[in-house]
Amino acid sequence: MRNPHRIVYYMDVIRDAMPGLTAIHSRRPARRHRAQCRTQRKVIQSIKIMTHNKLELPKTGSKVLPRRNYTLPANLVLVAVVFACFSPGTNQAYAQEQKQKVIYFLSGLRDHASPTVGGRHEVAKDLLVLQDCMNNAANIKGIKIVTKYIEARSALDVEDIKDADALIVESSSASSSQRRTHPLFPPLAPDVKTYDQATLDYLSQLDGLHKAGMGIMILHWGIVVNNEQNPRARDYYLNWFGQTALEGFTQNPLGFWIVTPIESAKKHPILSGVGRWIYKDEIFSRLVVNPGDPYRTDLLIGESPETNQSEAGSPRGVIGPRGIASAYEKGKARGILWGGMDFHSALLNENYLRFVLNAITWTAGIEVPAGGVKTTAKQLQLAPINKTYDNTIKPDGYIEVKLPDGVIIP
Repeated sequence: MRNPHRIVYYMDVIRDAMPGLTAIHSRRPARRHRAQCRTQRKVIQSIKIMTHNKLELPKTGSKVLPRRNYTLPANLVLVAVVFACFSPGTNQAYAQEQKQKVIYFLSGLRDHASPTVGGRHEVAKDLLVLQDCMNNAANIKGIKIVTKYIEARSALDVEDIKDADALIVESSSASSSQRRTHPLFPPLAPDVKTYDQATLDYLSQLDGLHKAGMGIMILHWGIVVNNEQNPRARDYYLNWFGQTALEGFTQNPLGFWIVTPIESAKKHPILSGVGRWIYKDEIFSRLVVNPGDPYRTDLLIGESPETNQSEAGSPRGVIGPRGIASAYEKGKARGILWGGMDFHSALLNENYLRFVLNAITWTAGIEVPAGGVKTTAKQLQLAPINKTYDNTIKPDGYIEVKLPDGVIIP
């Protein structure tokens, strides 16, 4: 049973733990985007398989020259310094080397988790850790990464996000409550199947930004929209991600998963440096897709020896190998639905964290470095490790999760 209670986050305490975070609800001047229109016939079938706040100056090379001493009049020295500081060529070279990418992290309400037990459905804390990891990415060169976080977004226009290169969203389903739970899609009233004109205009603007290059990545339950009640959201998901959840077909098994990169996709940037991993999660999977879609790349296969759900043809609780993650790229638009990220402690798994950081980087249009994104962030946990379902079967090779040395939960 989903718990409707909401936990209040003490943001000052979280910021003290991770001082690199930027202001909430901050805004930046808009970039202009030219909307593009495409028409695509939609057929549905199941998947077969599946800122830096501290700017570092760029390093410049120089030839080794014999050392000499020169004496110049003071006024000439001053003129030379001023000219160097304001020289258009110097500024242009610096700006070119430090191309900026803006990544927004948008969390919904934590409306379906225990109000007293943490570590699950930590939509805000998950994203704050990921924001800190991107702020401290150690091997992304030539890019100034600017990150911003918005909690419980309620806007029905694009003014607060229109400068973004990527939106990273974690939330409940858009239809989980009559309260606004999804940062992008508002809920519909019961028995209503279409938005009002103002909301349709907002979604059209959002779609235009995406087609012009603003990537979108949605995590966990946020990948679910009520297809029957909300066909407009379903259509946007199919256009943005090439797939969508389907009531009565999509599952969210909870247990210990074996996750393996698909061999044919290993050259995709998101899988750079990512190996097989075993961890505990609830993964929304068995999505429906456009068949034969050339824009979709299936990335990961997942399976579990025991979960809280079953599938036809398998013993009770067993989940056989199935596709659990895809990347979608059509023109300038990039999108990812990732159904995992239930347990906050998943971020302690090195391969899992690298997969998610690579996906964020790719979604923002940033080149994923060889070997995957590496971060110097230390505070990888903001909630206690949740032990729910620890008594289910653990696959061979599973390593028990524990807090790293020196990490204290704020």
